[in-house]
Amino acid sequence: MSCGGDQWVASDASPTEPMAEPRLLYGSAEISARVAELGEELSRVLADGAVAVGVLKGCLPFMADLVRDIDRHLEIDFVALSAFSPDSGRIRLTRDVVTDVAGRQVLLVEGVVDTGFRLDFLRRHLLDHGPTEVIVCTLLDRSDRRILPTQVDYSGFVTDEGFVVGYGLDHHGRYRNLPCVVTVDLTKLESEYSSGGTAMADAIMGLAGRHPIGASPEPPEVGTMVRG
Repeated sequence: MSCGGDQWVASDASPTEPMAEPRLLYGSAEISARVAELGEELSRVLADGAVAVGVLKGCLPFMADLVRDIDRHLEIDFVALSAFSPDSGRIRLTRDVVTDVAGRQVLLVEGVVDTGFRLDFLRRHLLDHGPTEVIVCTLLDRSDRRILPTQVDYSGFVTDEGFVVGYGLDHHGRYRNLPCVVTVDLTKLESEYSSGGTAMADAIMGLAGRHPIGASPEPPEVGTMVRG
């Protein structure tokens, strides 16, 4: 099982061809353009008063951009799940919606959908709250990894890449705030993380135009700081 809370890679999974270095999969401009398209599409199917429900934590950058491109009056809420073992289907809800969604449309926003276990659980759970419908929108749809057939209504990108980070998706809590999506060799990244190395991490940050892991700009001198 992967150590990214929002996606899973089996321990015996291997890419179709070796990947020596992290690779930019979707840049910030491409993501922004696709999110804007999704916003337009969803504006046509959602009514005022719909509730956008994000799945923490991987949805956050995607959802923040998406709802601003939806031309409807929306309420926003979140759910969260515990870590799970995909081959068992066991999932535990750790945060439920507090908004009353009965009789309203629900837009369920995910960062990535792969095995389908989590999405199926959430769809059935939300339907128990009595909405008129649950519409699913995910940034990434890894349909090739689907174990439990479940419907994704709108997706930013369909991909068969192994493990990805950035734009909400993490590895041990890192990279969620990157503006792009980078595909990596999980085995190598995990090995480097365990050993304390930073070469792959620095390459990921470089692809995103960010400072290497452990490096940051020099803080301003106290005497030059301007207070509001």
